[in-house]
Parts: sequence; structure tokens; C-alpha cells
Amino acid sequence: MGGRGRQGLAGLAAAIAASGLAVSGAVAQPGGGSGEDGLIDAILATSNQKTPVPQDNEFATAPGLEQAARQPQFTFNALAPLFYNSNPEFRSSGGPQSLEGSPVARLGWASQLLGTPLRVSGVASLEWERFPNANAASVDYFRSSARMQYINPGDDQGFSPFFAYVPRMDFEPTIGDNFATRQDVNFGFDKTFNFDGGFNRVPAAANSSSDTVWSFGYSITGQRRIRNLAPQSWAIIFAPSAAWVISPQWNASLAMPLTRRWFNGASRDLTVEPIGILEYIIPGGWLGGGHGATLLGNPAVDFLAFHERNWSTEASFEYGQWRAGVVLKAGWRF
Repeated sequence: MGGRGRQGLAGLAAAIAASGLAVSGAVAQPGGGSGEDGLIDAILATSNQKTPVPQDNEFATAPGLEQAARQPQFTFNALAPLFYNSNPEFRSSGGPQSLEGSPVARLGWASQLLGTPLRVSGVASLEWERFPNANAASVDYFRSSARMQYINPGDDQGFSPFFAYVPRMDFEPTIGDNFATRQDVNFGFDKTFNFDGGFNRVPAAANSSSDTVWSFGYSITGQRRIRNLAPQSWAIIFAPSAAWVISPQWNASLAMPLTRRWFNGASRDLTVEPIGILEYIIPGGWLGGGHGATLLGNPAVDFLAFHERNWSTEASFEYGQWRAGVVLKAGWRF
């Protein structure tokens, strides 16, 4: 990767790390949940070998997550979701319901580290959440990630430990006052199990995706979260996931992250977030052939349902939320 690329990624990380606190009237998610993080990662983790996605994801079954980046590469993804949201203000009861538009623009980069089995990757994304019936819940995020992961060059189903630093800045819309900042330090590992159409284990290989019909995996993460809005917290996250390639155009996936979080001197939370996705990859022939599909980001349409339920020793932090809708997804690699 060229010097200007490295300087650009370093600049993004420095801007996030230097962010501070500003006054805001936006609704901050209580407790310390990360529902939008898991939802976006689930959309980018479907068994889709056409639409490029970053090699940085919460779910072990994400394409390429345990594969080497043979050459330095950039990936850009655009998501255009339209959801029904049952509780955009994360209230314990009595909150408004609303439509939700939450576009995402995400730039990713990945490369092997000096020819070693360690892959380094970075992500920077802008995320906008808008709620016509709950304007107080509208918020913008600038999120990034720096990740180092061990990759077995001959087995993309192996035990794959990682370290990641994931800061996020929360803004009043549209990219207004920065009212909250958090920084997550994650240590964990991924493990996947791939099967063919006859439900036989796919042999170890550097890239077993072409033979895989069913994929099962899990990620276990220990996390330290530092926020400029107290309290700080520790968490253990168990994120099982499964994916099924139904046909060249259709695939389905299911994930269910469980998070146990301890706040310093405050509450203890348990959060569960089941996410189900049915995806249709738009045929290249509809887009003028392979070249046209590539120019348009090899788009896909995701139909999804998501539920987030948080239990807490602090009653005001308990909430439930449903999201259901459709997402247009596109990606480019260069």
C-alpha cells in the first residue's frame, strides 16, 4: 500500500481518537448496547461472493474473514436501508414507533503484515439514522476500526484470534455537535465450520467458499469500553452465526449475538440481538452484463428482521426494539 494510503488511514484514526464531548439533545442508546453495529455487520456478512465486503466483521461466517489478503486492497460499501422501528428512542415502555432510513457509507482496507500470517485491516464509516416520527432519536455516527488477526494460510476454517480497536463518534444531525465518544478495545477469536450440499465437512483450504453451502461459526470477544459519558464498562460477547447458500442468487443467514456487560460501579446488562436475513443478488444480466454489474457494485437486496432486547439491573436501561425492512447493498473493490 502506498504512503498516502497509510497516512490517510492514520489520519482517520487520529481524528476519532481526538474527539471530545459536546452538548446534545439527541437520544443516546442506554446501557451501552451496540445494536446498529451488529446489524450492519450482519448485512455485510451474508454468503454473497459477488458483492465485495471488508475483511473486518463481528461474525465468523462473513466472507473472507479468515482468509489472507494476498494483495493490499480497498473496499467501499454503500447500504440504503428502509426499516420499521418499534422503539427508536430505546424506551422501557410507551415510546413512539417510526419508519427509519439509515444509509451507510463504509471504506475498508486490508493487507498481510510483511508476509506474515497476520492480516491488518481498517474501516471508516459514516452512518446516518433518521426517524420521521421520532426526530429526537435521529443521530449520525463516524465509526472506524483497526484490526489485527491471525490467518492460517492453508485453512480458512481455523482458530483465528484477533485484536481490534473500534472508536465511534456520535453527532447531532447532520454531522453537527459531537455529543458522545466511545472507544472499544476488543480481544477475541473466530471459528467456522463449512459444509457442502451433502452436509459433509469441506476440507481445509485457503479459500473454501466455492465448495461451501452451509457455514456455521462463532466469535467470542472480551471488550473494554471507554466512554466520555460515564460509566465505563467491560463485556463478554458471544456471537454465533449461520449462513446458507440457497442458489447462485439467493442466500439466508442468521446470527444471535449475546452480550454480558458490567458497568463500573453501576448496572449489569444482558443483551440479545437475533438477526435474520434473506438476500437476493441481482443478476448481472439485468445490469448489462458482468461489467455493468461491477460498475454498479454487484448490488443485492436484503430482507431482514432484527430484535434487540436488553435486561438490566438499572430499570431505566431495560428496553426492547424490533426492526424489519429491506436494504439495498452494493460494494466495490480496488
